[in-house]
This record gives sequence, structure tokens and C-alpha cells, in this order.
Amino acid sequence: MAPLVELILPTHRRPHTLPYAIRSVLLQSVADLRLHVVGDGCDDATRDAAGVDDPRVAFHAFPKAPGFGIANRNTLLRQLAAPFVAYATDDDLLFPDHLEHGLRVLEETGAELVATRPGHVAIPGEYDPHHFAFSWKRVPFAAELRRWFVGSATLVHRRSLFERIGYWDETLSRFVDREFFRRAWRAGLAVYRDEMTVLRFYARHWDAVYPRLSEPPQRLFLDRLQDPGWRESARRAARVAPSLGARRRQWKDFFSFAMGSGPKLLRYALERLA
Repeated sequence: MAPLVELILPTHRRPHTLPYAIRSVLLQSVADLRLHVVGDGCDDATRDAAGVDDPRVAFHAFPKAPGFGIANRNTLLRQLAAPFVAYATDDDLLFPDHLEHGLRVLEETGAELVATRPGHVAIPGEYDPHHFAFSWKRVPFAAELRRWFVGSATLVHRRSLFERIGYWDETLSRFVDREFFRRAWRAGLAVYRDEMTVLRFYARHWDAVYPRLSEPPQRLFLDRLQDPGWRESARRAARVAPSLGARRRQWKDFFSFAMGSGPKLLRYALERLA
């Protein structure tokens, strides 16, 4: 029989962080789940890291698909039978109540999709609740900023959403999760809840650092996420207005992202117009 929730976790080459990401899924308070690890042309080390002794985990080996392997993700999504779908990434961690929170919001609102707020772990391993600009509420583009920082791991939705808006856009080379959420939002099928349920380890910052570490920071933070006191303090910190220092860090990251990703943003815009 199909479980209540099926999760998609695509991976290519992160054997050092993948086991912690998988563990954060298996520690969910909603235990009626199945996790599909989608090997997008991954190497042997990543394949081995996905080997978890839990019947709820299935590994699927695919040849490398273009870009971020969206075609492989869609192939598997079309086979799912669970009434609810969620996502994980191979370097981020879900709070233990991530699915519980998402399912509750869908039940209470009748929405097809809910997105929640991510926190961030900054180098060298410091929790930063305000790295992503979810607390900007008094500027004209605040809502657009929040939608921009929504990632796949923050989404929980009904499987019926695919019948309403279609699957993930395989033609895009970047920012596919933003496009999927925006499509649901503009169709009036999505809601956002300002509740932190995901810890992100921003790949643009961390990928160059991992080789120098004896163990990834995900190990420590997975332990912290099992502590209800730490989770509550993390969420409480996110509700406090950012300091001037946090605002400066946000602007610095905006500038750095714009300088590094300007051509990718232009390509994304052109792909959406095509």
C-alpha cells in the first residue's frame, strides 16, 4: 500500500552530507513515509552513502540528466501513489516536525501546496535565522523576495497538484524550484507559512569548505534538531527582527549572488520566455 507521504531526494555527488539528509527524513514525526533517493548519474561513493538499512528508503539509479536532473525527478514523480509529496536535498536537514507541520497546514487551509521558511548554517558552523530575507515585510518587493528564497525542501503538497499545474519544468537549467512554487502560487493553490522547518547549508558557500573538514556540520546540527529546546530557540530567533549586522549580511549576500549569478538569472528569464 502507498504511504501517506513520498519524498524525492535527488543527489549527484555529495556522499559526505547525504547520510545526514536521509537521516533527517527518517526522523520525521510522521513515520508513514517513503523516501526515494534519485541518483542523478551519481558516483559509487554517493550510491554507497545512500545505502540505509530502512525499508522506507529506495535508491533509484538514473543516467545523468541535463542540468539538475529534473527529468529524472519527474520520471519518478509520475510513478508515485501517495496522496502527499515532499522533497529533501542531499545537503540540507529537515526539522523532525517538517512533514507534520506541512500536512497540518494543508488540512487547515485546503491549499494544494505549502511552503515554509528555511534557516541557514553559515561558515564555520553558525546558525543564522536571517540569512534569507523572509523578515523583510515593509518594502515593495518583500513578497517577491520570500518567493525567491523558497526551495524544494520547504515544499509539501498534495499529489493532485500535478494535475492542476503540471510537473517540474525540465526545460529550465536553473531555479526550477522557484518556478514550480510560483506556478502554484499564481494559480491560487499555494500558501506560505513563516515557520522554520528546514536548515539549509548554502552550497555556494559550503561546497569549497567540505573537503577541509573532518566531518560536515550536518552531523552536529542533526543532533541539535532532535532537541525540542534547540528547535524552539531557533524558531524564536527567526521571529525577532534582524539586527543591523544581519541586514548588512543580507545585502552583502544579495550583491555576491547578483555578481556570481547574473548570467544565470538572465538565462533563466530567457528560458521562461521561450
